[in-house]
Amino acid sequence: MIDLDMGAYAAFVWPAWGISAVVLTALAVRAVVAARRWHSELKQLDKDAANSRARVGQSPIAQPK
Repeated sequence: MIDLDMGAYAAFVWPAWGISAVVLTALAVRAVVAARRWHSELKQLDKDAANSRARVGQSPIAQPK
């Protein structure tokens, strides 16, 4: 069986584990949010590139501003 009794050190060890868990969770969430933002930005850039390729060959007057 796992012995989780820290004795006199429990007041320091358990909060350190808790703070570490919170920080690691926050970093993971931040990474996922950033990845989703980058993914949506990449989709928008791809869409803009496709639109600009479709406009090639049109007269400058017909291009939207």
